[in-house]
Amino acid sequence: MSSGAPNQPDGGVDWEEPAGFPADATRDRLIGDWYLYQRRGGHRTSTDDVLVAWFASVHAAAPVMRYLDLGCGIGSVLMMTTHRLRPAHCEGVEAQPQSVEMARRSISELPAGAPTMTVAHHDFRDFKPASAFDLVTGSPPYFPLGTGVLPDDSQRRACRFEARGGVEAYCETAKRVLAPAGRFVLVHQTEAHERVVAAAAAHDLVRVAQCDVHMREDRRRPFLSVYALAHRAEANTPVHQTSLTIRDASGEHTDGYRQARRALGVE
Repeated sequence: MSSGAPNQPDGGVDWEEPAGFPADATRDRLIGDWYLYQRRGGHRTSTDDVLVAWFASVHAAAPVMRYLDLGCGIGSVLMMTTHRLRPAHCEGVEAQPQSVEMARRSISELPAGAPTMTVAHHDFRDFKPASAFDLVTGSPPYFPLGTGVLPDDSQRRACRFEARGGVEAYCETAKRVLAPAGRFVLVHQTEAHERVVAAAAAHDLVRVAQCDVHMREDRRRPFLSVYALAHRAEANTPVHQTSLTIRDASGEHTDGYRQARRALGVE
């Protein structure tokens, strides 16, 4: 699910590679003075992650005291959202052991004063938290098994293909762990819109906001859509519909996307 990394590797940062840590790991600035470990040949943070964290920061039902990122991978959405909203309790859940290891290392090196974050090594479909969450985020894989060539790398394979379920599994878990007035924010390819809406409806979730995202201004159709969902009983207003373009025809970031990044604190 990579649409281009939001930050370039910071070659000036010294760090000691721990025993057994992936040999192709890089330590890159993610947001502010927070750094992220990610593999050159594996799953890397992307524009998709920025979009989820930004939309969550805009459409979270305040105040956010408890926050959960489903299938948090290497922790980029978890960290960006936490950096912006500063919830009292921040948690990720991830099934891939390598991704869990990298997310935990990134979190362990956060500067003093950063909110406490934890990452559970668990399949979120069986995740049973002690309390509900005010905000849940998720970046489901976009492709069902059998619809493309599986990457050899297990980390890349897990973030692109639905080995442990797709948007339906994310909605089922979000419904189960979301507080009554909470919000669930996720991203998916726009062509899967009807599937996303159907998955939400099957678990009594409804859209409260949606942003359709064009990767370039010379592309007629949006490529990604970001959704904010709520429990049906808590959502009695029309869907707040917006659009965003990432790059202009020359390939430069648009003013709108720069504003979104600044609002999140990435720039």
